[in-house]
Amino acid sequence: MGKSTLLRQWQEAARRTDAVTAAVDENDVHGVQQALVELARQLAEQDGPCKDFDKAIEQLRREQAAQAEPSVEGEASVSSRVVAQAALGAASLVPGAGVVAALANPDTAAQGLDRLRSASRARGRRRGGLGDESGLSRAFVAELDRLCRRRQWVVLFFDTWEQTAQYLDGWLLRLLDEEFGPVPANVIVVLAGRDELAEREWAPLREQVADVPLEVFTATETRSLLTSRGVADPGVVEAVLQLSMGLPLLVELLALARPQSAEDVDASGDLADVAVERFVQWITDPDKREAVRACALPLQLNEDVFAAAAPPEAGGLWEWLCGQPFVSGRADFRHYHSVVRASMIRQQRARSPSDGPQHISGSPTPTPPGAPQSRKTFPRRNAGAIPSGADTAWTRPTTASARTLLPI
Repeated sequence: MGKSTLLRQWQEAARRTDAVTAAVDENDVHGVQQALVELARQLAEQDGPCKDFDKAIEQLRREQAAQAEPSVEGEASVSSRVVAQAALGAASLVPGAGVVAALANPDTAAQGLDRLRSASRARGRRRGGLGDESGLSRAFVAELDRLCRRRQWVVLFFDTWEQTAQYLDGWLLRLLDEEFGPVPANVIVVLAGRDELAEREWAPLREQVADVPLEVFTATETRSLLTSRGVADPGVVEAVLQLSMGLPLLVELLALARPQSAEDVDASGDLADVAVERFVQWITDPDKREAVRACALPLQLNEDVFAAAAPPEAGGLWEWLCGQPFVSGRADFRHYHSVVRASMIRQQRARSPSDGPQHISGSPTPTPPGAPQSRKTFPRRNAGAIPSGADTAWTRPTTASARTLLPI
């Protein structure tokens, strides 16, 4: 199995022991704030509202909105002018204060209010108050402490660490170093990614990290999986072994297709593309086949995007698509495995370069609130021991690992 599949299984196992869990991946994370919001949302679904965190995020969003308010140098912000005018207007109604209110300049008062707000925000940042990411992290740790007083375990999962680490690696080190407050002993953090943790930065915590390396399937493991899928013909098994080279995702795709002969499997060309194309060809229902191809185009999927991307004849196939081994995700959003999606898009462009984009015109891919639009990054090539001329972009996940940070 791949690292993402292993993480899902671990999360299910943790919940069976009454643990509270939350998981994020590259689709949820575009910064510390987005990651914490998603983690807190999932924790709240299982154990009730995270009131301290909700208060902190609301304050942070108010301050971000105030900072984003357009203003011209030397002029007061709109909100400060409104407050100043209202305050002076109210003061004019107080007996004896009318003269003072009449002499006061509303613009000057508004500019003074802006300076007061700015100073207050600066003091809050220096104290690590609620109005910045440090304050948000402190509120999150407080929620973890609250949960751990009632539940035996709290487990936080971070998938695709090779992508999310650029936002979260430094923050997580600070969290585990208890910069935001004591982390309860029954909190477990699980990371899954292609690469090793940075040796220098993680050295102080190395004794608390348990590595679980995921290698390619051995020949025995590949044969066992094929047998469990009803693929027993020796020639077919050998052909799958040669084509997949033990990569779990490709073995699974070829096994699900249930080829009848070695000729069905043997092919020249790009290994990943051949495996994906064989899987698509062996889908006997033409509506399912077209739905699988069409839905590779959006970066993310939900039922609305599926309805727009898939042909009309594929109505009712959303649940079937979500059950495919290369489709993952949580809540309302799903996405294809990057290897499978890249392969399907390449094949569609080769077949008919103009069909795909026209088919889903006017149906933008959904992204989580606040997430910037970005292009997905695929694994870098690593030749290793792959035969000359073969596309090796898919080989990096074979050395992926899941890392568990044990209770501290």
